[in-house]
Amino acid sequence: MRVATFFKGHCGSLFCTGALREGGQGRKVLMIPPFAEELNKSRHVLAALCRSLEAAGHDVLLPDLYGTGDSEGQFSEATLEIWRGDLDAAVRYLGPREDFDVIALRAGALIAVDLVNRHRIRSMTLLHPIVEGRQQLNQLLRLRLAGALTGGGKKETAAQLREQLGSGETLEIAGYGLSPQLAADLEALSLSASPPLAVAQLNWIELAAAQDRPLMPASQRLLEDWEAQGVPVTSSILVCDQFWATQEIAQCPAIVEAALLPFVH
Repeated sequence: MRVATFFKGHCGSLFCTGALREGGQGRKVLMIPPFAEELNKSRHVLAALCRSLEAAGHDVLLPDLYGTGDSEGQFSEATLEIWRGDLDAAVRYLGPREDFDVIALRAGALIAVDLVNRHRIRSMTLLHPIVEGRQQLNQLLRLRLAGALTGGGKKETAAQLREQLGSGETLEIAGYGLSPQLAADLEALSLSASPPLAVAQLNWIELAAAQDRPLMPASQRLLEDWEAQGVPVTSSILVCDQFWATQEIAQCPAIVEAALLPFVH
């Protein structure tokens, strides 16, 4: 049964979409989205993936974490600890199962690997993941700097913005409040520091303008390190627009097809 409802998260009600069946025989899939404007730009692709998983007979849950999307709270109030609690609540809401699968997009990957320490995960699919939380933080700071330039605001530097965060100031960035706590949380996140050793299968998917383009160097180094530690990794490159960053809504049916491969019996 398709769902669009709220459930209790760590600090408030969380909105979710997906499909849940009583007594279904399919697998259970938790999807972890990016946040801020990347979440808005990605909704149509994640919704298409939800529908495809449902059509294949699987249960799937796509929650908006606290302070994001249509869930309770403000982005400025969110912390990594709250989001961890939200994901644990989402696992419980997904329903009893010995194990489940995870699909995470962009910054969602940074908090997805943390689940491996608390839950039994069958497969994990990371869609063009951000490797270091510092990348996400720098991206947000650049967005603030660009907004000031185009809007005729006060000229700032990244160093000044970091100083403001360090002094306890919440920064307003494209309509989102970035708190010092969340900035510190993001900067501390790193896929290289969190190899998902207990995952039965890790699927890494990147998008590129051409099929012959290799994985990004940082991704290649990371996956080689994970494989050396025993993580069973498969990787692939898809030709598709980076839909989370395009001005216009961009479709990407190839990523839906690729993300479904672990669920083909």
